[in-house]
Amino acid sequence: MSTDTAEKLAAEFPATTQEEWKAAAEKLLKGKPFEKIMLSKTPENITLQPIYNRDVLDTLPAAGTFPGQDGYLRGTRPEGFSLAPWDFAQELPYAAPAAFNAALLRDLEVGQNAVSIDLTAPNALRLETAADICSAFRGIIPDAIAWHFHPGLNALHVAQLFNTWFTVEKAPAARVRGSLNFDPLGVLAAKGWLPQTLEKTYRELGSVARYARAALPAFTAVGVRTQAYADAGASAVEELGVALAVGLEYVRELGKEGFDIDAAAQTIAFHFSIGGAFFPELAKLRAARVLWARIVAELGGGAKAQAMHQHARTGLFNKTKHDPHVNILRTTTEALGGVLGGVESLTVGAFDELLRSPDEASRRLARNTQIILREECELTAVIDPAGGSWYVEKLTDEIAAAAWAFFQKIEEKGGASAALKAGFIQESIAATRKGREKLFGQRRLSLVGTNQYPNIAEKPLVGSTPDFDAPAATPAPADAAVTAPPLPAARLAVRYEALRAASVAYKTANGHGPKIHLANIAALRRHKARADFTRAFFETGGFEVTGAEGATDAEAIAEKAIASGAVLVVICGHDEDYVVHVPAIVRALKTKAPQLTVVLAGDPGEQAAAYTEAGLDTFISVKSDNYETNRLFLQKAGAL
Repeated sequence: MSTDTAEKLAAEFPATTQEEWKAAAEKLLKGKPFEKIMLSKTPENITLQPIYNRDVLDTLPAAGTFPGQDGYLRGTRPEGFSLAPWDFAQELPYAAPAAFNAALLRDLEVGQNAVSIDLTAPNALRLETAADICSAFRGIIPDAIAWHFHPGLNALHVAQLFNTWFTVEKAPAARVRGSLNFDPLGVLAAKGWLPQTLEKTYRELGSVARYARAALPAFTAVGVRTQAYADAGASAVEELGVALAVGLEYVRELGKEGFDIDAAAQTIAFHFSIGGAFFPELAKLRAARVLWARIVAELGGGAKAQAMHQHARTGLFNKTKHDPHVNILRTTTEALGGVLGGVESLTVGAFDELLRSPDEASRRLARNTQIILREECELTAVIDPAGGSWYVEKLTDEIAAAAWAFFQKIEEKGGASAALKAGFIQESIAATRKGREKLFGQRRLSLVGTNQYPNIAEKPLVGSTPDFDAPAATPAPADAAVTAPPLPAARLAVRYEALRAASVAYKTANGHGPKIHLANIAALRRHKARADFTRAFFETGGFEVTGAEGATDAEAIAEKAIASGAVLVVICGHDEDYVVHVPAIVRALKTKAPQLTVVLAGDPGEQAAAYTEAGLDTFISVKSDNYETNRLFLQKAGAL
């Protein structure tokens, strides 16, 4: 395009100011409040604007930053992923070492280049002896891939076993890279107790770090794993604030063990969970690097020590057992957020991990998600693709500020361990989770297949079921040295899944699910909108919803409703038809079948008193609590 053409086009389409845009938007809203309709708040209590402009960068440092520099906002490597991509650190949930080995060998052949070994997870790999580890890793070149362990409290034992194996394999220690992730406070948060005092635990932390520095120099020994907090419903701000506080406490304790600030910081890796809110999660990862660099710098650490070692895993809080293939979409967006956020390594969970031990096909889907991001989306071709986005940079700054404030509150409580023992962190996360569950129950926060668009006819996947929903902690033994309120593993969908399970049990016992009948008024075009709303509303609880053709004769409508065998009847139609027909329909239903619960689809407004006098029990609308209404009606139907 020539310069003249560009100038002519620019003249024909003058730039619009923020004020002009807002005025046009308010005109389209036709009197509805701009702030209420166009602004939204995240669980982090950050207000999202409907549009962001270039001028937001004027107040942010982002415009003057470079990848690999300046607090590492734009990543820890100047070249980004252009020379080497992030590590594909997939999990293999097989307990038997031989089965684990077969799966790992297969997956390394087809694109995986790292492995994440969670020894605390359901169906975790059994590593008790040198024979176990030699069997699990047989045929693998130790320095060909990256190794990421999650050993619980057995970090030193695992490190020694691993050292034994790669020594036998005659691998050069300096080239065997990965993370050991000894994270005792993460264990305390999840289990609610530790078997020995914090003083002894932190001496062990020093021992693990010293051993790893000698035997595994390319490993980070200490981990800050945020999964327990994220699985309990923490916001991105809370997750990041806790991570910073835990990391700082570990640095301080390593200092007591003789580590200087540079050595202490460089032996810590952060393992974040990625939730379903794409932009806040991406911003969280970018903000984490900036804030950690700030902490290390304040302690006197050099530029290299300020660079955060950052791994991420797709989360569990938003994953579902119903319509599980939707989890593929969820993990895909989460993986994209992790890569754009600049993580060094990434684990993508299998879509069916809540339901069964993933087979080769589901492992392939998870692994190929990362391969597609690298090969087809070409995310390695651009350094920091999200950098400079007005929205991303502003959101990163806001999340950083809020996370720093939460981190400071934890410090005021005496640090991470003190705040955990006092229950401060747990109480904050519980309040956030409660808010999310309320929005979810009202369907203002959605999970497709669970509280929106359920498929009650779906066939469950076949396979063994890992117990992801078991209580997060067993009761602390009498001799527990440290205790804290445990964080529950509280997936968002669990309460709805319990409703659906109750409906399935009812169907098994009765030959049909709990029934709701739609008493439709007048022609299809008059009642369809409310009938469709009602069907979707109650199928989230597993109800079998039946409906008759629209009619206006109260007696005929009542007879069809009673013949359906339902104990709950919902009247569906247009507000104008309600005024004429609802009182008669309700009276006919209550006269013929007093035991029926009669519900109106839609807010009755000024007619509420008249409908109630006729015998109407209640009504549902878009403002109704979907979960509580389904739970109550399942109780009425005898399913709960």
